[in-house]
Amino acid sequence: MLLLLAGPVCSQTNVYDIILAGRTIGSLRVFDDKGEANTETHRIESDFKVLFYKGKYSTQTSYVQGKLVSAVCAHLVNGDLKEKTQTKSAAKSLYEVWFSGEDGKEKPKIEIDEPILSTITGLYYKEPVNLSEVYSERYGRMCGIKKLSEGKYGVALPDGKQGVYLYKNGLCREVNTDLAGFKLRIVLKEGATAKAR
Repeated sequence: MLLLLAGPVCSQTNVYDIILAGRTIGSLRVFDDKGEANTETHRIESDFKVLFYKGKYSTQTSYVQGKLVSAVCAHLVNGDLKEKTQTKSAAKSLYEVWFSGEDGKEKPKIEIDEPILSTITGLYYKEPVNLSEVYSERYGRMCGIKKLSEGKYGVALPDGKQGVYLYKNGLCREVNTDLAGFKLRIVLKEGATAKAR
């Protein structure tokens, strides 16, 4: 009976509001999927709507013994696959990255020869204390990260923009970035299940 009661406590979801130009346009869910010993899965799903534009964005990353083994990132617009990026462990190099979808079909495959220990998705799970770079599952590239002030970190993205992540007691409370010239904020919903790891 105690095991049944303990089940839902282990798997928690943090919910964030997606706010564009002061209006809530959708939500983002961060799933806590700790697997068997030495394995971990990070998963984020978001839905948003702006005028005639309906979007879905999801990422899933899998780790074994603290090292990334696979990542899938997909972006759908009005039901069509806009962009998909897959990162997998490979034999020749440490990882191979493939792009597909409308925006990705022209992009060449990338090979990465360094182990990936942390990703942008992982920033929703844990404060990046002492990290100098994180892997972007969307762009298939490493991104520099630096501490801006206490509990505040900036991530330099390959498109020239910067994502700013704010933490309180180790938990990601807010993410700020740009979308088409507008300020985009992803804010943890008060009262939503929240847990720092």
